[in-house]
Amino acid sequence: MRLLTPRVAKVVVATASTFPAIDLIRVLHARNPDFVRQYDFASFMLAINVSGRWAFVFLLLALACTPVQRLVSSSWIPAVRRPLGLAAFGYCVLHFLAYFVVGQKLNLEYTIQDSLAQPSRLPGWVSLLLLVPLAATSTDGMARRLGGKRWKLLHRLVYLSAAAAIYHAYLVEAGRYGNYNTTRNTLIAFVVLMLARLLRFKRPVRRAPET
Repeated sequence: MRLLTPRVAKVVVATASTFPAIDLIRVLHARNPDFVRQYDFASFMLAINVSGRWAFVFLLLALACTPVQRLVSSSWIPAVRRPLGLAAFGYCVLHFLAYFVVGQKLNLEYTIQDSLAQPSRLPGWVSLLLLVPLAATSTDGMARRLGGKRWKLLHRLVYLSAAAAIYHAYLVEAGRYGNYNTTRNTLIAFVVLMLARLLRFKRPVRRAPET
């Protein structure tokens, strides 16, 4: 009996994906129990940076499922694609909440002004909004309602979302840090995964033993 069945793999990935968020909240609360109500720049930057990195991690892992599946042909890799994609969306939402709640303290007017003034904000919003219909149609029922072709076409928005997220990281680093570490690392991984998706791997044909 195999322990790592597709269902078990899905549960393990979905459960494990919550650990970084739980740990982030624990660290923020330990640093400053009132980090939500009080403006704390250090807590704000920690929340923004950590949530953004994990959003990239899960997004790239979800994109890696198809090329890896072509290489190893495992039954559980397709099963974990969906929880990885939902985890990426979840951390994008957490990234937004870190900005809107921890940073802007739910001040919608200032958030709008800041988004119009800072060029890095718009690609971030675009990336998040492109993931919303993908998360909403991630169930088997929605896939059946849309039909296979339309569902696959819709979910190709993930590539645009990833590109917008990388551009968002680039603009943030250009205006704040100037080292482009996140941009470089995510862009390299994204390009490699896109090239890998274009390749078609031929598995060796097993021949019956001669008698």
